[in-house]
Amino acid sequence: MKQKLTARDIQSYIKLVVWVFVIAYLCFSSGSKFDNLNIDTIIPAWLLPHMDKVVHFTMFFCLAFLIRSLRWQQTIDNRLYAIYLIAGVIYAIVTEMVQYYFIATRSGDVLDFGCDVAGMALSVLVFPFWPKFVKTVFG
Repeated sequence: MKQKLTARDIQSYIKLVVWVFVIAYLCFSSGSKFDNLNIDTIIPAWLLPHMDKVVHFTMFFCLAFLIRSLRWQQTIDNRLYAIYLIAGVIYAIVTEMVQYYFIATRSGDVLDFGCDVAGMALSVLVFPFWPKFVKTVFG
Protein backbone atom coordinates (compact mmCIF):
# COMPACT_ATOMS: atom_id res chain seq x y z
CA MET A 1 0.00 0.00 0.00
CA LYS A 2 1.37 3.38 -0.99
CA GLN A 3 1.53 6.08 1.68
CA LYS A 4 0.43 9.66 1.13
CA LEU A 5 3.07 12.32 1.54
CA THR A 6 2.43 14.49 4.54
CA ALA A 7 3.71 18.00 5.25
CA ARG A 8 6.35 16.44 7.51
CA ASP A 9 7.52 14.19 4.65
CA ILE A 10 7.81 17.17 2.32
CA GLN A 11 9.79 19.10 4.94
CA SER A 12 12.16 16.14 5.27
CA TYR A 13 12.70 16.05 1.51
CA ILE A 14 13.30 19.81 1.43
CA LYS A 15 15.89 19.51 4.22
CA LEU A 16 17.64 16.75 2.30
CA VAL A 17 17.71 18.68 -0.98
CA VAL A 18 18.93 21.85 0.73
CA TRP A 19 21.68 19.87 2.45
CA VAL A 20 22.80 18.41 -0.90
CA PHE A 21 23.17 22.00 -2.19
CA VAL A 22 25.01 23.07 0.99
CA ILE A 23 27.50 20.25 0.46
CA ALA A 24 27.98 21.29 -3.17
CA TYR A 25 28.53 24.91 -2.15
CA LEU A 26 31.07 23.99 0.51
CA CYS A 27 32.89 21.55 -1.76
CA PHE A 28 33.04 23.83 -4.79
CA SER A 29 33.64 27.21 -3.13
CA SER A 30 37.08 28.68 -2.89
CA GLY A 31 38.65 28.06 0.50
CA SER A 32 39.58 31.74 0.69
CA LYS A 33 35.90 32.59 1.24
CA PHE A 34 36.18 31.06 4.69
CA ASP A 35 39.48 32.67 5.74
CA ASN A 36 37.78 35.52 7.63
CA LEU A 37 35.94 33.12 9.97
CA ASN A 38 38.92 32.98 12.38
CA ILE A 39 38.32 29.31 13.01
CA ASP A 40 41.74 29.00 14.64
CA THR A 41 40.35 30.81 17.70
CA ILE A 42 37.61 28.18 18.14
CA ILE A 43 39.23 24.92 17.05
CA PRO A 44 42.23 23.42 18.85
CA ALA A 45 45.51 23.76 16.95
CA TRP A 46 46.03 19.98 16.82
CA LEU A 47 42.77 19.57 14.91
CA LEU A 48 43.09 22.57 12.61
CA PRO A 49 45.38 20.99 10.00
CA HIS A 50 42.74 18.29 9.52
CA MET A 51 39.72 20.58 9.61
CA ASP A 52 38.93 19.80 5.97
CA LYS A 53 38.55 16.12 6.86
CA VAL A 54 36.32 16.95 9.83
CA VAL A 55 34.10 19.07 7.58
CA HIS A 56 33.81 16.31 4.97
CA PHE A 57 33.00 13.74 7.66
CA THR A 58 30.35 16.01 9.18
CA MET A 59 28.72 16.95 5.86
CA PHE A 60 28.20 13.35 4.82
CA PHE A 61 27.28 12.19 8.34
CA CYS A 62 24.42 14.69 8.17
CA LEU A 63 23.53 13.64 4.62
CA ALA A 64 23.12 9.98 5.60
CA PHE A 65 21.26 10.99 8.75
CA LEU A 66 18.79 13.08 6.73
CA ILE A 67 18.30 10.22 4.28
CA ARG A 68 17.57 7.81 7.09
CA SER A 69 15.26 10.21 8.87
CA LEU A 70 12.82 10.33 5.97
CA ARG A 71 9.63 9.05 7.56
CA TRP A 72 8.62 6.73 4.77
CA GLN A 73 11.84 4.78 5.28
CA GLN A 74 10.23 3.20 8.33
CA THR A 75 7.61 1.43 6.23
CA ILE A 76 9.79 -0.08 3.49
CA ASP A 77 12.60 -2.57 3.37
CA ASN A 78 16.18 -1.43 3.51
CA ARG A 79 16.86 -1.93 -0.21
CA LEU A 80 15.69 1.56 -1.09
CA TYR A 81 17.67 2.98 1.83
CA ALA A 82 20.76 1.19 0.50
CA ILE A 83 20.17 2.72 -2.93
CA TYR A 84 20.07 6.20 -1.38
CA LEU A 85 23.29 5.52 0.54
CA ILE A 86 24.96 4.29 -2.65
CA ALA A 87 23.78 7.50 -4.29
CA GLY A 88 25.44 9.37 -1.40
CA VAL A 89 28.72 7.55 -2.06
CA ILE A 90 28.45 8.37 -5.77
CA TYR A 91 27.76 12.00 -4.82
CA ALA A 92 30.93 11.98 -2.71
CA ILE A 93 32.92 10.61 -5.67
CA VAL A 94 31.45 13.21 -8.02
CA THR A 95 32.20 16.12 -5.67
CA GLU A 96 35.84 15.03 -5.40
CA MET A 97 36.17 14.52 -9.15
CA VAL A 98 34.66 17.93 -9.89
CA GLN A 99 37.09 19.52 -7.44
CA TYR A 100 40.02 17.65 -8.97
CA TYR A 101 39.25 18.20 -12.66
CA PHE A 102 37.19 21.38 -12.92
CA ILE A 103 37.87 23.79 -10.04
CA ALA A 104 41.28 25.42 -10.05
CA THR A 105 41.07 26.64 -6.45
CA ARG A 106 40.11 23.20 -5.09
CA SER A 107 41.71 19.78 -5.24
CA GLY A 108 40.02 16.41 -5.09
CA ASP A 109 41.38 14.13 -2.42
CA VAL A 110 40.97 10.42 -1.81
CA LEU A 111 41.16 11.05 1.95
CA ASP A 112 38.27 13.52 1.67
CA PHE A 113 36.27 10.80 -0.05
CA GLY A 114 37.23 8.40 2.74
CA CYS A 115 35.99 10.87 5.33
CA ASP A 116 32.75 11.27 3.38
CA VAL A 117 32.14 7.52 3.42
CA ALA A 118 33.22 7.20 7.07
CA GLY A 119 30.76 9.95 8.02
CA MET A 120 27.94 8.16 6.23
CA ALA A 121 28.89 4.82 7.81
CA LEU A 122 28.95 6.23 11.34
CA SER A 123 25.63 7.93 10.74
CA VAL A 124 24.10 4.59 9.74
CA LEU A 125 25.44 3.04 12.94
CA VAL A 126 24.31 5.90 15.21
CA PHE A 127 20.83 6.45 13.77
CA PRO A 128 19.07 3.52 15.53
CA PHE A 129 20.20 4.89 18.91
CA TRP A 130 19.20 8.49 18.17
CA PRO A 131 15.62 8.40 19.57
CA LYS A 132 16.80 6.87 22.85
CA PHE A 133 19.63 9.44 23.08
CA VAL A 134 17.24 12.33 22.50
CA LYS A 135 14.78 10.94 25.04
CA THR A 136 17.53 10.46 27.64
CA VAL A 137 19.12 13.88 27.15
CA PHE A 138 16.02 16.01 26.58
CA GLY A 139 13.47 14.02 28.56
